[in-house]
Amino acid sequence: MKNEAAIRHFEPVRVTLPSEEVARRLADAVRTGFFRIGSRLPSERSLAEQMQVSRPTVREAVKLLVEANILTVRPGAGGGTFVTSEIVPLGFIAVSPEMRPGEIDEALEVRRLILPWVTQIASQYAEDDDYDLMREAIAFGLGSLPKPSAKTITPDHVHSTIIATMRFDLAIARATRNSLIVRLMDLLLHWVEPLRYKTLHTRADLALAIELVERMMQAIENGDPARITEITEQRLIILETALEEQTGRRLRRRRPATV
Repeated sequence: MKNEAAIRHFEPVRVTLPSEEVARRLADAVRTGFFRIGSRLPSERSLAEQMQVSRPTVREAVKLLVEANILTVRPGAGGGTFVTSEIVPLGFIAVSPEMRPGEIDEALEVRRLILPWVTQIASQYAEDDDYDLMREAIAFGLGSLPKPSAKTITPDHVHSTIIATMRFDLAIARATRNSLIVRLMDLLLHWVEPLRYKTLHTRADLALAIELVERMMQAIENGDPARITEITEQRLIILETALEEQTGRRLRRRRPATV
């Protein structure tokens, strides 16, 4: 029994090439809005020094992002590496492809514990720069919505909506002035992101996702705890319902109590 327990304890070892890890970090910087369209990245030498890798490793990472149409390299005196798209596909974020439904269930449980509290704290400490980040996230999402007359939505529309809501959630985490909360929120967002794709099928789904964060910002600005709780619950239920539909089983908190 002890040997079996030990076997279950260890996770599979995943080997990532240094260039892939650098590409992921650069992609994350674009996704979170640290680098925007048209932004020029630091030099190859600067990136290599900051991440403690070789310049060829940075060069290979940039090549991967160029092939994904996220970056472009312009030669010449005024050249450099520039962001050409903020729509970063799921493959460039650190999500385990072997993630089991039970693990997503646990991530959603933690999110249910964290998100309401983080949002309430943000309403107390948020400053002008925090609201600017929230508005930028909302504007990005609104600007990426398909036209009302559109009969179908594209993967880019879905990516953009997820990125917009992710930036919003990171903005409220930053408003708490607690770096550990920001790291935890970032981790949770990465874990639940694959599930987000299961909740966005129509333009109405995309519009609702942006509308909810827009209403959330208004509630935070007004310091309205009841409204914050109401909107947070709506956002949580959307993901939790999607997980139940995907797995065909009820979340632990919704299961009937056993005697």
